[in-house]
Amino acid sequence: MKNIFIKLFWLDAVIELLSPLLFASYPEVRLVSKPLLLILLMGHIAMENPRPALFFTAIFALLGDVFLMLPGDSPLYFQLGLGSFLIMQVSYIRLFAKQASDEAWVPVFARKPLAGVLIYVFSFLAFLNPYLAGGMKIPVTLYAFALGSMLYFAIRLRNQTIVLGAFFFVVSDSVLAFGKFYYSFLGISSVVMSTYIVAQLLLISALCKLQLKK
Repeated sequence: MKNIFIKLFWLDAVIELLSPLLFASYPEVRLVSKPLLLILLMGHIAMENPRPALFFTAIFALLGDVFLMLPGDSPLYFQLGLGSFLIMQVSYIRLFAKQASDEAWVPVFARKPLAGVLIYVFSFLAFLNPYLAGGMKIPVTLYAFALGSMLYFAIRLRNQTIVLGAFFFVVSDSVLAFGKFYYSFLGISSVVMSTYIVAQLLLISALCKLQLKK
């Protein structure tokens, strides 16, 4: 019973990833399977960790998922989704920072990943910039730095599961941005969702375990 939400999460993840093949004639299946992913993880949080901060993070992840899946090409939906995920990333950063002890902070260790993260963020933004509409430049730039900061603070925490989750999150969002603003390739949705699913599961399950120790 303890892991029921994780088991249901994996079942829903399979349905979500295979829905373009299994339910091609019923696209509305994803209207249920996609938001259900975070709802199930919120159930796992409630069972494992009643502290509100992680639940708050998951709520904004859920809102981001919902806004980005709304039908239509309205830029407002994307902006609302981006804003929700921005709040989620800031919340993750706060959680990682609170978990990091003074003993875990090693300045020499921290400089190299910080430089690497900054190089990636600046390079990716320089690549995307010519393809961004004027109204999207500032929101995308803010989100890119929040995403990079999340990865950096995950590395600083030096928890292997959290670092891996943060890495998958960066991959997912980078591929999503690449497809939306530059070029969308066959199977891009599967790449985005599979890495996103793994990222959220790793981050939330690891944070639940870490917070239980304190």
